[in-house]
Amino acid sequence: FIMIGAITAAMPVNPGDNFTVHYQDLGSISGRFV
Repeated sequence: FIMIGAITAAMPVNPGDNFTVHYQDLGSISGRFV
């Protein structure tokens, strides 16, 4: 979850934006800002 915070802090996000975070050996997390 720390990685997601760093990414959202570094990139402007708008409603409807999609994101995917890949973790080595742990799979990935996808989400959508609403």
